[in-house]
Amino acid sequence: MLEMKLRKRDAPSYRTAVITFPANEPDLQKAMDEIGIGITTEKLCVVDAVQNEDKGLQALVETIVNADEVQYLAKRMDSFDKNELHTFYAAAEQEKLTQVKDLINLSFNLHCYALISDFSDVSAVGQRYELCRRTGIPTDEMKNTDFESIGKKLLSSGKGTVTAYGVLYSTGNAPEQTYNGEQYLEYHWRDDDVAMVTLESGSYHSGIKYEYLYLPCWEIEIEKAMNRLGLSSLESCATHLDFVDMSEQVYQIFTEDYPLSEYLYTLNNLARSYTGFDRQTRADFHAIMEMAQPKTPEDVAVLADNFYEFTVVPGLETPTDYGRYMIIDSGRYEFDENLEEYIDFRGYGEHRIQRENGSFTDYGYIAYLGSTPAVEELLRLDNSQDKAMGGMQL
Repeated sequence: MLEMKLRKRDAPSYRTAVITFPANEPDLQKAMDEIGIGITTEKLCVVDAVQNEDKGLQALVETIVNADEVQYLAKRMDSFDKNELHTFYAAAEQEKLTQVKDLINLSFNLHCYALISDFSDVSAVGQRYELCRRTGIPTDEMKNTDFESIGKKLLSSGKGTVTAYGVLYSTGNAPEQTYNGEQYLEYHWRDDDVAMVTLESGSYHSGIKYEYLYLPCWEIEIEKAMNRLGLSSLESCATHLDFVDMSEQVYQIFTEDYPLSEYLYTLNNLARSYTGFDRQTRADFHAIMEMAQPKTPEDVAVLADNFYEFTVVPGLETPTDYGRYMIIDSGRYEFDENLEEYIDFRGYGEHRIQRENGSFTDYGYIAYLGSTPAVEELLRLDNSQDKAMGGMQL
């Protein structure tokens, strides 16, 4: 958690906004609007105060920042464990960093530092130093490494810097300047991203710039990405799509058949629906997609918006399977196993399938039980195409 008290440069000191980063994007922009700052890449915010539980980054007080840069930095910090966070604070203190750009770069270079706060076990000191220096050690090698010698050598070197968080040592790794102060590096902060869209602008002569959108995202995030690229419309840039967990069919629709630059907002809405699906529901949705064969982004959105009007039962292959499922497993009826041999499961299954106009797919049984006109029209179109091709009618 990183809390800042911000105000617009040259504005009255009483017109401030207190923001806890990382912030909800609409709330962040609302706070910026209230102190007179719109969507911008400029540094227009004066930092009046910084608060966090470890009292880090106090060097930012009275500096001028861009709130979106602080937002990205806070997302990076949000992924740190306690030792990484203290290492970050200690390194920022040692390097006397006062610019958010430099702090973002530092967040990608923690392997250049080792923070030691407990010196009671010399072997543990050596192990922590080596793990930081090498960013990991194979298990077999861990058993054969003399960490005690490494720890003794480190402590006797006298090269550590005392900070408020412990003694900070350089690991000798060369830092990389990964952030240029303009475009943010690819970074998956959330663990529920459905897709990533890369916006690409520029040329090899003028320089290519990239922005990354992690769907679902807020529309304000799309606006900000376009602003950082200097674009007035998405049609002015190249777009690339990477799916985390969507069907190949959806990928094809949004990349080959219809330009993503025109349908990004439709895809974003689809991704928002998709995040509400659990693993089983996503598998069911993929099956509905395969059965319905949507042809346009709007078709996909219609299916997602009306997903719960479908009945999907995985693993069923025959009317008998469906009859048994409905009578025994669905929970709709009280079943007496003593009567099983007298029940016509196939007949009941065929009756239900005819009434529901359902069908069997490679995934299982699927039927549409709703009454949404857009879905009914989509399924009618698909059925007419199946008839023309001699395929199965829904």
